[in-house]
Amino acid sequence: MNDLKNAKILSLISVFIVMSIISSKFLSIHFITMKTGVTFIVSALTCAIFGPVISIISVIVEDFIGNAFFSSAGGFYFPFVITRIVTALVYSYFFYRKDITKKNILIAVFVNSLLTSVFLNTLWVSQVTGNTFIMQLYARVPIILFNYVMNSVVLVLVFPKLVRILRTEISSMNAAPLNAPYKKS
Repeated sequence: MNDLKNAKILSLISVFIVMSIISSKFLSIHFITMKTGVTFIVSALTCAIFGPVISIISVIVEDFIGNAFFSSAGGFYFPFVITRIVTALVYSYFFYRKDITKKNILIAVFVNSLLTSVFLNTLWVSQVTGNTFIMQLYARVPIILFNYVMNSVVLVLVFPKLVRILRTEISSMNAAPLNAPYKKS
């Protein structure tokens, strides 16, 4: 938690939070019970750079600020924060302190899609709408599959390069988290 006392790290976390809010609220396509967009890139980068603790704090702040200033049609529903926390844990497990490989990316996207899109978000949407879980799942399958393919392809193509560049630049600015394996000595 000493990382949260470092002004450079706090500034970087703030930039990632703002990027996530902008990508979620303005660079996403919203459907009735789902959305698709590029927020997953920012989430994965945050996890790869800062790890699980800071990523979880970050997604909680993102959700509260994003919904306070740019609320969506459905409003704020706390269980969706749990989904974001699970995403942070999954991406951190596969990307933080690890080489970013095609295999890790594909497994991370699959596990994240299964846990969050198929199970958690479908459960939350069924609670909000009053529809059954199975009915919501059938309605959500096409966009879940689309998001899985899009997330996989985009992350495989750009994520390893982005992480390498960001780790190098953040390290050269002496703004890497204290226990980061890429921290400049």
